[in-house]
Amino acid sequence: MNSAPTAAIRRAVASGDFPRVTVLWNEYASLLQGEISRGACTRARMAEARELLEWSRRTVALARAHAQSRLDALRVAEQYLQKAPRSAALLRTCL
Repeated sequence: MNSAPTAAIRRAVASGDFPRVTVLWNEYASLLQGEISRGACTRARMAEARELLEWSRRTVALARAHAQSRLDALRVAEQYLQKAPRSAALLRTCL
């Protein structure tokens, strides 16, 4: 089993380099397809691919949820900024 492609995919996913992830996954899928066509793909290789796919799915879902949470927080902050007084002078006169 050659773990170099899977390690490269893991590094790219972990770093959030999704254009690179796409390229690496396409290369890995092509490699698997070739092995399957030749009858050389083992159960261990398929298990490795399945585990990598599941790990990638979970990691990307977590990154997406984190990014969504940050966007939501920015929207809330923006709402408060729009309702905040425009100047400190206005705040002083209201007190």
